[in-house]
Amino acid sequence: MNRVLLLFISISLISCGRSPQLERCADSMFILTNELMAQRLPGEAQPEAAIKEFLSQSYNIKKDYDYYNALIKICENEESRNPEKFKEDYK
Repeated sequence: MNRVLLLFISISLISCGRSPQLERCADSMFILTNELMAQRLPGEAQPEAAIKEFLSQSYNIKKDYDYYNALIKICENEESRNPEKFKEDYK
């Protein structure tokens, strides 16, 4: 029983430490894609105020959006390719 509890706590702590980095990465990509959209398809880009409002929400709320989840997946792939660089880029 103690081992199960210890395992659960360890997994929780690891995932909590990882979430801020994934959030920073996904937020960066969210801003970048909107900037690129503003250059290529200005009518489709969101105003800066809307971007700031979205990014000010909690990570759990942002994860309710499919597009943001896709950015998280991209960040997870980036992290798996080069974990040290990812940690350095998004600490």
